[in-house]
Amino acid sequence: MALPTLLQSRVMKKYGLLALICTTLGVLYFVYLFYSLQGRFPSLQFEAYEFLISTIITNLAGFLAWQVDKLLDRWITWRTQFLLRFVSGFFLNGTLVIIFMISASLLLLETRNDDAIKLAVLLIITLFIYEIFYGLFYSYRYYAKNQVEEMRLDRLQLELQFQSLKTQISPHYLFNCLNTVSSLLFKDTFMAEQFIRRMADTFRYVIDNQKQKLVTVRDEIDFVKAYYYLLQVRYEQHLTLEINLPKSLYTTQIPPMTLQLLVENAVKHNKISKEQPLLIYISAQDNTHLLVSNSKTTSEKTESFHIGLNNIISRYQFFTNEKVLIKNEAHFTVVLPVIKEQEKASTHPSYSLA
Repeated sequence: MALPTLLQSRVMKKYGLLALICTTLGVLYFVYLFYSLQGRFPSLQFEAYEFLISTIITNLAGFLAWQVDKLLDRWITWRTQFLLRFVSGFFLNGTLVIIFMISASLLLLETRNDDAIKLAVLLIITLFIYEIFYGLFYSYRYYAKNQVEEMRLDRLQLELQFQSLKTQISPHYLFNCLNTVSSLLFKDTFMAEQFIRRMADTFRYVIDNQKQKLVTVRDEIDFVKAYYYLLQVRYEQHLTLEINLPKSLYTTQIPPMTLQLLVENAVKHNKISKEQPLLIYISAQDNTHLLVSNSKTTSEKTESFHIGLNNIISRYQFFTNEKVLIKNEAHFTVVLPVIKEQEKASTHPSYSLA
């Protein structure tokens, strides 16, 4: 009930403002015509009827012009055809309103022909100013909508990033790290200290970049190396991560925790053992794409909902029109486009299975 009431209130305010403006113009037009005809200003006591008729005529003319403009807005947009929309609105409204106003004035107010010409000039000037303000108002409203949409997209971006953070700092992840630390304290205190330091580095990176939309590839690689160290403590030499990127790509940008999430997915969905080691390879293609590829071992039969991959795809659509590609062949490979500028995409790309 609250929403319809709010909409009705806004509509009533628009009609009220239109009526106020038209009534004021009607009074001014009548005063001008009466003074031109009689040589004196009209009085509400003796010319009340004429005042009423004049305001009714201008209100009807104003409502007619408003409806014509609303109809034209559907056919010609101010955003792409501003000049054509202005000219068409001015001439169409000018023709209809001037004919209506002058005809009504001649019939009801007994206006002379020369006064009708003066009224026509006044109406043309008024309509010209009205169309300018109408166009400016539309442009401002369109700009305001764009600002609201940009804020909505920024909020959605933060929500997606928060969703990504929740997948990283999970109770399961913390439980595994603490268990590893506990076992290392009795076996190798030096290794335990190193593990704690690297674990602290990973959490510091997550906390420092939780509100960042993009980070450099260099920072992301450093984070992946720290995360890989934690995995090595658990899987030892059975898990191998190789990174081979040209220096030029280290200054490009990437959504935070993208590479780490792909490494985690590779570990999660493959069985790692002495008999079935896992190799993860991060490389580049033509300096335009990052490739994260992993070998495929016997699956751990972990049910996959593609939440991590969909999260990466959704975040990439804010910064580039290029697609995130997924190739599930002899090796599982994710191809990430290189982001060189923080530029939001105007389209919504999706991934494809190649």
